Amino acid sequence: MDNSQPSLSKEINIIRTGPRGATSVILLHAVGIDLTLWTDQIAALRHEFDVIAFDFPGHGLSQPLNGEPTFAKFTDQLLQLIETLSSGPVHLVGISFGGMIAQMAAIKRPDLIRSLSLLGTTCAFPDAVQGILRERAQFVRKEGIIALAPISLARWFAKDFTTDRPDVIDRIKKILHRQDAEFHAGMWDMISTLDTQGQLMELSLPAIVIVGSEDTSTPIGAAQLLADALHTGLLHVVPDTSHLLNLEAPEIINGLLLDFLRSV
Repeated sequence: MDNSQPSLSKEINIIRTGPRGATSVILLHAVGIDLTLWTDQIAALRHEFDVIAFDFPGHGLSQPLNGEPTFAKFTDQLLQLIETLSSGPVHLVGISFGGMIAQMAAIKRPDLIRSLSLLGTTCAFPDAVQGILRERAQFVRKEGIIALAPISLARWFAKDFTTDRPDVIDRIKKILHRQDAEFHAGMWDMISTLDTQGQLMELSLPAIVIVGSEDTSTPIGAAQLLADALHTGLLHVVPDTSHLLNLEAPEIINGLLLDFLRSV
């Protein structure tokens, strides 16, 4: 673990690897999981980049968030981390919720961001989907996180992967089970309010958008909406994968990320 900044190290669990002095790549995980979601990507990127991954507040080994979760709190924490650990603009790589925070950091401080790599995420939800996300929050409050876990896992992974890789499913399930139910519910209430589309259209940053062909959480249409807002033609659909596609197709994702990051 990198403990180069005391106030961060007390609150936020951070790992860092790769050559110091190289361009920094910061990896932002999905809701309910932790930085271990990026194991394959850390291994692939660390030879060329200063790779930083961390657990969001309320996840993994990081401390709980003070008060109700808000996008502003998560975004400000990320920007503080960038200013503390990096000497220049950074590449942000985010999946799902992590991709949402990457967008907001770029909107608030584009001077700190070199590029955006966004996987399985979107910039806005239709009204009907907002209602589904709020219903999910209420389900967690009523039934608990363990009751939600099989529903989430079914959305996150394609059926064939679930059958072929029960070890990965088990690992993610154990992480999800450790989430505080009330906090997790608050996260979904917050996520339902996402709308960065208009602000993204004012940005001018290199960006790549990647989505799984079987993703029902943020489907191809949502990825296209995001790519259009970012004025990027780099939209990649990965066959036979769902929401956590970096776990399902690590070699494809690693190749796409390396090609893009090297090109920026």
